[in-house]
Amino acid sequence: MTVVAVTGSSGLLGQAVVAELHQQGYVVWGWDMRAVASPFLDRFQSGDILDSTRFAAWIVGADALVHLAALPSPELGSGDWVTTVNVLGTYRALEAAMAANIRTVVLASSVSALGMAWGRRFMPAYLPIDEDHPLMPEDAYGTSKWINEIHGAMFARRYGASIACLRFPTIVTAESVGPFRQAITQDPELGARLLWAYIDRQDAALACRLALERPRPGCHPYYVTASDHLAGDALPDLLRVYYPAVPRRPDLSLAESLFSIKAAAAEFGYQPAVRWGERP
Repeated sequence: MTVVAVTGSSGLLGQAVVAELHQQGYVVWGWDMRAVASPFLDRFQSGDILDSTRFAAWIVGADALVHLAALPSPELGSGDWVTTVNVLGTYRALEAAMAANIRTVVLASSVSALGMAWGRRFMPAYLPIDEDHPLMPEDAYGTSKWINEIHGAMFARRYGASIACLRFPTIVTAESVGPFRQAITQDPELGARLLWAYIDRQDAALACRLALERPRPGCHPYYVTASDHLAGDALPDLLRVYYPAVPRRPDLSLAESLFSIKAAAAEFGYQPAVRWGERP
């Protein structure tokens, strides 16, 4: 049976990825600093992703890696610490995977690599945003995700690996989507900085599995969001206020995400099921 190693297995997305993989018949190994009881893990190791020696020994025998372990916000530490954990931790995870002859990897990247969310107001070059859009991060977190993609490309070239970098927006659940929607409604500036984007964690977990199952040689980024947004009927007015001069491509639909997910759909069949924008 195929063994998938999941770092950050106790996190918000990690727990959903572990369950998704288990339910599809995979053997799942988890690595995290925090132990969370799970009936879906076949093996668990508590550890720091920066502990390269211990991690390298643990991952031997796995067939694929889903690397989710990271600091998810620049507010959780200094720029130096965010860079250390996210960049060095990912580099060491990839290095260990390659040494263990693992050639199929999924990395959790972020739309923050564009420069949105944590920098100054991000100004898109066009809408909807796709993988050809330039990356212009202004903070340690977004930059760490960009650097991880660069390192992924290096490892893919050197070892002939298939590495998918999934650029997620804010990940929500049924419990958190209401407060998140309220926050971006009450603070229109915040919503604009995020382009009103989100993804339900079950769809994010699905994307991780699908990307593993359809590896593509090389290192490739994909925007993976919900198919809609949380701005609702107010989006036309909000775009006139916050992004009046941004060019709109012919395929832009104001009912759909401002990120194109066509590449993820074409390459590994990603079709999000949850549309919280249509629910109260």
